[in-house]
Amino acid sequence: MGFAYEMASTPAAYARKAFYDANDPGRSTPPVVIPFGTDRLQHCVLWEPDQVRHQTLVFWFHGGGYLVGTPESMIDAANVYNSQGYRFCSVGFRLMPFHRFPAQASDAFLGIRAALAWMAANGRDVPGIVVGGSSCGGHLACLVGYGRGLQQTYDFPTELLRGVVSCAAVVDADDMLLRPFPSNAVWQRYIDLPARGTGMRARHQALLPWSPIALVESFAQPGAPAPVPFFAVHGIADQMSPYAHEAAFVDRLNQIGGDGTAYLHTIDDRRWQHMRLTVTMHKDRVEDSPALTELFAWLNETLGT
Repeated sequence: MGFAYEMASTPAAYARKAFYDANDPGRSTPPVVIPFGTDRLQHCVLWEPDQVRHQTLVFWFHGGGYLVGTPESMIDAANVYNSQGYRFCSVGFRLMPFHRFPAQASDAFLGIRAALAWMAANGRDVPGIVVGGSSCGGHLACLVGYGRGLQQTYDFPTELLRGVVSCAAVVDADDMLLRPFPSNAVWQRYIDLPARGTGMRARHQALLPWSPIALVESFAQPGAPAPVPFFAVHGIADQMSPYAHEAAFVDRLNQIGGDGTAYLHTIDDRRWQHMRLTVTMHKDRVEDSPALTELFAWLNETLGT
């Protein structure tokens, strides 16, 4: 199985009905849209359950290779989290090629700050947050969670951060739409970063400040805080964001923060490649999905609820 299977299985993944298409997730009010910029995608969508059982607010970034997607597209994930009593906020971001990276990373921080400001202005207590995402959205979640320099640049409230959740995240920035492109000219249309030369080495150096697996090294420095807990779901046959890279990321977090800092739920089924996992992870009822069951058990333990 490879890219041909990946592409062939994608339509079926999107066509599959989600459990909460026909079952109440415990939410009777419409979502709230919170803008934070002038672009049509610079807004957050907040879904709140009727009974909030966990005050921690979950922020999520959609996948789509920074090329497609909307915050509204995370309705299945919102339903799953709402069914467990969590408030869920999907953060939109501008898309390539019209807005070159790292505009998307900027939007991740700005969107979270705008949503937190809205929550405060509307009397919603937020004692802590979890950030998560699928594929490139997982990349953004890791930048928010482990990019200490970025956190300082955007005056991010790190004291609220409780954990990071990944669904097949891109944790090595070298995997960001680079290898399939034949020339640096094409690459430069999408990535607005300084680089000398046209080879992969130059690209690698330019992307290091945006590579989570490199950024976590700052937590290994003397006097650095401990990294926040991390939970990942990844399939061994992923053709787009390699399983080995997220496994290495988890291992390094555990070396730095101690065993138990990071956990990787492995899907040992070669049919569950990148698109099938990222598109369908939130289409099951929690009790019917080993990955979701383990995720919410981890959340409850990590958050002390």
